[in-house]
Amino acid sequence: MKKITTIICAALFAPLLCAAQQGYVIHGKIGNLNKPAKAYLSYKIGDNRIVDSTYIVNGSFEFKGKVNSVKEAGIRVKHDDVPLNPTVRPVWDLFSFFIENKEINIIATDSIKNAKITGSPLNDENARLTAYLKPIYDKYAALNKEYESKNPTEQSNREYVQSLEKRAKDIDNETVKAKQDYALAHPNSYLAIVALNSTMKDGFDAAGTEKIFDKLSPDVRNTELAQASLKRIIDIKKTQEGEPAPDFTQNDVDGKPVKLSDFRGHYVLVDFWASWCAPCRRENPNLVKSYAAYKDKGFRILGVSLDKPADKEKWLKAIKDDGLTWTQVSDLKAWTNAAAVLYDVKAIPMNFLIDPQGRIIAKYLRGEDLSTKLKEIYKAETK
Repeated sequence: MKKITTIICAALFAPLLCAAQQGYVIHGKIGNLNKPAKAYLSYKIGDNRIVDSTYIVNGSFEFKGKVNSVKEAGIRVKHDDVPLNPTVRPVWDLFSFFIENKEINIIATDSIKNAKITGSPLNDENARLTAYLKPIYDKYAALNKEYESKNPTEQSNREYVQSLEKRAKDIDNETVKAKQDYALAHPNSYLAIVALNSTMKDGFDAAGTEKIFDKLSPDVRNTELAQASLKRIIDIKKTQEGEPAPDFTQNDVDGKPVKLSDFRGHYVLVDFWASWCAPCRRENPNLVKSYAAYKDKGFRILGVSLDKPADKEKWLKAIKDDGLTWTQVSDLKAWTNAAAVLYDVKAIPMNFLIDPQGRIIAKYLRGEDLSTKLKEIYKAETK
C-alpha cells in the first residue's frame, strides 16, 4: 500500500493523499487545557507576518499550512480570555522552533515554553546547537549576575563598567567564533546559515563572513535567509576597512551643511551616537580624551546624532554637558538618519576611522581601542 501511495503522489493523481508531505502539520498537546485557552502560530514570509490561531480542546490543537522554505516560528498560548492590560508588559507563554513542511509534534504538560518537539530533525539539530553554545551563554548569565550583585555606586563606577564591557566583548568574540566554526563544520545544514546570520551584528567582518558563506552548500546559500544575509554582507562590505568612505552632507548645530569630504587630508572619526544612548554617553569621555591628545596633530571627529526633531534641545545639551568640542551634525531623523542608513548602522555607539585619502581604516573603536589606534598612526607618521 505504501508503494502504491508513493506512485500516486509522484504521478500527482491524488494530491490530497500527499498533503502532509506538501505542507506542515503541527500537532500540539498541552496538558488538559480547554477553551478559552488559545494557541497562536506566527512566522514571517518576506516582510509579511503570518499569524494563525485555534482554540485548545482537551489539551490538543493543530495547525496546517505550507512554507516556501524553513522559517523561524513561534507558538504562543493564551491560557484565558482576559483582555491584555496595555499598561502592564505581558509575560508570554511562548515556544520558538523552526517550521518546515513536515509532521511536527509539540508536547507540554502545563506550559508551552517547556514543550518538547519531535518529528523534525532540524529542530533536533537546533537542540544540539543550543547545547553546544550553552557554556558560552552561561558566561553572559554569570556576567549579568555579577553586575546585579553590585550596589548602585559600584554599578555606576566608570572603570568597572568598562571592564564589564570588555569582558562582554570577549564573550561576544567567543560566541561569533563558535558559530562560525559550526557553520563551517555543517555546510549542508540550514542551521549553518542561521548560526552565521546571527553573527552579523553591527561592526561584523563582512569580508570574513563572506568567505564562510561561500563554503556553504548551494542549497543552503539559495535559501531566503541566506540571500538576505548575502545582501547584508554586500552592503556592509561598502564600509569595510580599505573601502572608500561614502560621502554625505548634513547640517551642523547652526544649520550649516557639512560634508564628510570637507575633512579630506585629516584622520577623521565618524561617530554615530545620540543623547538618549547611555553607552554612547559613557563612551564620550574616551573620545574627549583622544581628541585632546591628537587634535593638534590633525585628528578630527565628526559626530552624527541619531536624535529626533523633538529631542534637538537634548542633543545640544548633551554636546555641552559631555564637552564635545568637535563638529556635530544630524538630520534629526533618528534611526532613519541618512548617514546612518548609508553606513548601515544598526546599533550605537558606532564609529568609522577614515584616513586622509578618504578610506576607512578601522571601525567600532571603543574604550582604549581608539587611543591605541591613534597612537599607532601618529607614531608611524613621526618616523
